[in-house]
Amino acid sequence: MFRIGEFSRIAQVSGRLLRYYDELGLLVPEFIDPQTGYRYYSAQQLPRLNRILVLKEIGLSLEQITELLAQNLPAEAFRGMLTLRKAQIEQALQEETTRLRMVESRLDQLDTYGQVQEPDIVMKSVEAQPFLSVREILPDMNAVRWLAQTINSVVPATIGRSTLGYITIVIHSPMYDPAEFDLEIGFIVTGKVPDRVPLPNDRALTLGELPGVARMATLVHVGPVDYRHQGYSTLALGLEKANYQIAGLGREVMMQFPLQGPDSDAVIELQIPVSKSEPNLGT
Repeated sequence: MFRIGEFSRIAQVSGRLLRYYDELGLLVPEFIDPQTGYRYYSAQQLPRLNRILVLKEIGLSLEQITELLAQNLPAEAFRGMLTLRKAQIEQALQEETTRLRMVESRLDQLDTYGQVQEPDIVMKSVEAQPFLSVREILPDMNAVRWLAQTINSVVPATIGRSTLGYITIVIHSPMYDPAEFDLEIGFIVTGKVPDRVPLPNDRALTLGELPGVARMATLVHVGPVDYRHQGYSTLALGLEKANYQIAGLGREVMMQFPLQGPDSDAVIELQIPVSKSEPNLGT
């Protein structure tokens, strides 16, 4: 057996925590020397300690932990609980990383705002094109990324790459809402393709048409996808200066897909249908 300090080092938990669990009756020492009062623990108590720590980590109260330990659940049940908590932590970490990238990009934008004298905006007409796509309302950017990556991997593997153009995202949302993205995502089609291509989770792409636009303002963003708002800001400055107003649904054409994740560079053509503003607009 091990004295409390030794057991603390073995279990990698503080002696203070072990004493606290002893007071609560959650983990009592295997033996207490009646003469010295020294607490002694056994290595056989490590599984119980690990169960307590797992239940504490997933947010259960001490009362709930006591009740669950009394049920003598198998180790596999605790493994499942810890696996679920691990997934939750990973999700939270991913969300915080996304927020950090957004903060960094906004800071960059503060530093560079107004420095671009002549935005590299290209006006062009876009013809109607066949569009193999799926429209969904997605809850967050992670869901958007997952769907785009799935389409990028599944569709070429199913029907081949030769008849497919760029992945394009049509933005149906009337305003930006990070909890509700109404998007249509798919491939511009350059040849004959099936009318329907299945995706995982009972999804499917269907063949339709992407309408033509007589006057499309475009700007190419190069960099992480999460930084594309910088391109939109530049585009907006140019449109306002030239007295244009938005006249339809925006599009994002993925000329280079970010294959290594959201931090890797993408090449995205931002597209906004426009018309000339009325002379008295805003007066």
